[in-house]
Amino acid sequence: MKSKILLLAVTALVVLGAGCSWIKDKAGNTTIIPTGPKLADFKDAGPAVAAKKVNFVPGSQIEIRQTYLGVGAKEADAAAGDNKEGVRIITIERFAPMVYANLSWKLSRKIEAEMKTVKGNIKGFDLKSTHDIYLPAYWPSDDITGKSTSGIWLSEDAFTALVKSRMTSVAYGILNPDLYGAMGVAKDFADDIKSLQDVVNEAEKNDDLDLAKADADYTDWTLKINGQDVVVQVIKAHNWYGEMVVLNNPQNPLILKMTFNPLVSDAANLIKGGDFLSTLVGYEVTRLDNVQ
Repeated sequence: MKSKILLLAVTALVVLGAGCSWIKDKAGNTTIIPTGPKLADFKDAGPAVAAKKVNFVPGSQIEIRQTYLGVGAKEADAAAGDNKEGVRIITIERFAPMVYANLSWKLSRKIEAEMKTVKGNIKGFDLKSTHDIYLPAYWPSDDITGKSTSGIWLSEDAFTALVKSRMTSVAYGILNPDLYGAMGVAKDFADDIKSLQDVVNEAEKNDDLDLAKADADYTDWTLKINGQDVVVQVIKAHNWYGEMVVLNNPQNPLILKMTFNPLVSDAANLIKGGDFLSTLVGYEVTRLDNVQ
């Protein structure tokens, strides 16, 4: 009899998994309740509370779509359904709030009727003190370090300054050859970089181009989290290069959207006659999954 009971217990463990607990109600009926980490519950949470409940753990995912001057990401996401072509899927490998982040990513595109996927890993984004970010379009398909940047987050120092004084320095790294790397050999990219550099050389005579100033008020922002539309609170900030939308969460100040300044784009285009950079700088986070 004991062996039969043991066999039933082992069978249940295999079928149901170890991460479950068993309880009985007053009538003696057995219910199996999953244990372990649970997804974050945003029900009835206001935007400010919801923003602060976005907590990343290993396995959390961020989906990003490139945009053209800030347009089209959410519409493309809604129309695509389960099709992830052109979506950069980022998986959190390690995340220590206000200290560092490690991640892996993949991006799939159809080339001549065949789906091609590129992948990469980045370790050691500085979430503590840097004021440099690292645009996703510049990430190489390789295993690299964070290059003393905070990636797609603001560091603790940069975020704190933005909240307290409504301004902070943020270097987008668009002209940094250490970040764009091998992309510099592509003619369209090299031409656009040269044109932008000419505009920057003139503009920086009179302005601090990296100085980002926040809007006076916080803004509500709809973001799909764990499959649900959640309204979170964000900070919109602008510098000479463009606008960023930052999740109002001191432990996870994720940059949800970056938009290249159309006036800067137009000025560079007058010199070169192209608009390649606008499609690289701009991105939007469309989904967060496994947020706990």
